[in-house]
Amino acid sequence: MSKQNGAGKNAQKNKGILESSRTCHRLSDLEAYFIDKLIASGITRGLGDDGVLFQKRSGSSVVPSLSSHPRLSCTPRIPKACLIEDIASPVYAMDLFWEMVHFKREWLPPDQIAQKAFLVNISDIIAMNATPKYALVGISLPKDTSKILINSLIEGMVKICKKFMIKIIGGDTIKGDRLGFAITMIGEGKKNTLFRDGAKIGDLIVHTGELGSSLKELTRLLRSTSHIHFTKNRKSRFYAPVLRGDFTHDMARFAHSALDLSDGITQELNRLSKLNRLNFKLFTPRKPQYKSGEEYEMLFCIAPKDFIKAKNLAKKHRVILQCIGKVIRGKNAYKVKLWH
Repeated sequence: MSKQNGAGKNAQKNKGILESSRTCHRLSDLEAYFIDKLIASGITRGLGDDGVLFQKRSGSSVVPSLSSHPRLSCTPRIPKACLIEDIASPVYAMDLFWEMVHFKREWLPPDQIAQKAFLVNISDIIAMNATPKYALVGISLPKDTSKILINSLIEGMVKICKKFMIKIIGGDTIKGDRLGFAITMIGEGKKNTLFRDGAKIGDLIVHTGELGSSLKELTRLLRSTSHIHFTKNRKSRFYAPVLRGDFTHDMARFAHSALDLSDGITQELNRLSKLNRLNFKLFTPRKPQYKSGEEYEMLFCIAPKDFIKAKNLAKKHRVILQCIGKVIRGKNAYKVKLWH
């Protein structure tokens, strides 16, 4: 009897190993399919090697150990791993966008998941008054991945990369329990780089847009008993952030500090207070919309004398601009809502 039980257990174990092997083989095929489709989409550059080399343009100085290498001359025969260095002041940003942390798959269609994964990274680059140019993309594909899912993800990636003229120059795919993106964005810094520090006593605190729709939509989704939600409320910032690149570029000429609102006004002002060692005092601190994260509107600190100039720029770009507080001596510690 014990021998039969042992044989049965071994058979079940072998069956489990076989099923696991089949799953791994299927996912490996899908990873290859994902990469092939991505390359065919036209939004990649330099893929095919362990890494990408940025080399200075012909006629400028090059590190001797590289320039003397016969394969590092960036000739048409080796176009993949060798790219012309076209960024004088690179800006790097990295963010994760993960299932069951930032989203549920029933909340957004796959193409919109991919779009938002890119947009939250692009937002960081824009917030520093830089232009996004290249991306390194890591993606976790769950066991239930299908070609339909992959095609939809790539559709979303293509839409955003073409809109912002971004090229994917590397990355990785893994088999995981959940769908997720890890994206490193490389941008080109401009003359007036914006940082979070630099606020001055007396500065006005202003932000773009109307806040609150993201928190409102997340609350609705968490309370909903319906399995599929993503046909509703498409205009909410929770689904489709609107980035303010052109307006930020103009504001950078005189703004003292800036950031994008990813975790809510109160959370962001607490961070600014620690960084600048000042009090970012809100005129009306208890507004519920100040706890709304993932809005990706822009917040600036500007001198009072520049407020009219900022309002005129907002009018020019058709952007709502609101003054919500003032920078004073001291520090602040607002109660916050932990977004994720």
